[in-house]
Amino acid sequence: MSDSGQRYDTTEIDTVRPREERRRKKRTHRESRIPHWVYKIILILILCVLGMLIWFNRGNLTPSNVLEWVQNSVVGMGIGDGYPVKIAGNSVSVGNFKSVNKQAVVVSDTALTVLNSTAKEVISRQHSFSQPVMKMNGSRALIYNLGGKGYQLESQSGTLAKENGQQNILAGALAANGRYALITEADGYFGQLTAYTTENTPQSHYWFSEYYPTAAALNQDGTKAAVTGVSAKDGGLTSSVYLLDLNSGKTVDPFAVYTENIMLDVNYCDDGTVVAVGDKLTAVINANQRTKTNFDYQGLQLDAYCVDASRTALSLSPYKDSASSKLVILDKTGKTTVSVNFKQNVKSVSLYGDTVAALTDGRVYFYSATTGISSGSCDAGSDAKAIALHDESSVYILGISEIRLANSR
Repeated sequence: MSDSGQRYDTTEIDTVRPREERRRKKRTHRESRIPHWVYKIILILILCVLGMLIWFNRGNLTPSNVLEWVQNSVVGMGIGDGYPVKIAGNSVSVGNFKSVNKQAVVVSDTALTVLNSTAKEVISRQHSFSQPVMKMNGSRALIYNLGGKGYQLESQSGTLAKENGQQNILAGALAANGRYALITEADGYFGQLTAYTTENTPQSHYWFSEYYPTAAALNQDGTKAAVTGVSAKDGGLTSSVYLLDLNSGKTVDPFAVYTENIMLDVNYCDDGTVVAVGDKLTAVINANQRTKTNFDYQGLQLDAYCVDASRTALSLSPYKDSASSKLVILDKTGKTTVSVNFKQNVKSVSLYGDTVAALTDGRVYFYSATTGISSGSCDAGSDAKAIALHDESSVYILGISEIRLANSR
């Protein structure tokens, strides 16, 4: 038979090895490959988290707030000459010295000054108030003239409002989203609260007819207020705490009333915890559940206090300028979590993260805010009046004529 001139390679073809190599490659590829549905679930979870963040912060995500955040970020950049820094003006009230977003914020008798951690001047604005009071929230500051008619609203990017009202101002409050409220004198009433929008227009009013309002605080979106008041009843002083819905327009009774106790200040925390600090006791109120816990000082005197993230730090002593004192921290339920005894008088306290700091005679002591364990100390200077934690290991110190920054490590 003829093969038609064609020749065939009679070498044995290895069909097993290539087939096994292909199977091995496919198996390896298949084992290392993550199913597409896993990526889809991860993407869905990420979108859900972003959606929740946007929803819970929807009140702050207005075009003006976003623009302000960008401007603040730019203004806050830069390197300063370092601390100490001389105070602009002649005097500073202890309540007008704070640390916000790791920046030192101070209102003297002449100006508002904000300094970053390198002492670069972020804000420097003049005012003409004889008794300035500062309320700070986020990147905004409300400054009003206690007993006068003037007030101004400041941000890092500029002055947002500068007004003179019709009545003398008794108290003020500032919300995280920029809304604010002023309590003023009112003809025929003990006082009046006026809530303002971020555009500086009046939103609502509330008139007080039983107690003279003394302090106020707003919740995160400026829709609710906590107000303390004082009155003389049955031959003694009585204080009260109001919880107000600024959108309802209804008159309400005080949520709590206290005899022989004067409420000095009130704070409205982000989780709905209201802390009213008095000279004889501190009330920790859950505004959402309408419950309260009172922490009685048991005859001790209040020397200093600080409220941060629903926690309250109190400095208590047997009497004024006592040689001993006690530092107490309350959680959001009003329960004592930390108690530290001092052989010196603690004149200022500050909270940040898991750290509480206490200023004694020329020295700052650092402790864990959850366990009370010491985490160091630093020199404060003999003229130190107040402290404000910059972070968990460093602190801004207010002296008579300057601001300092010290570290515990």
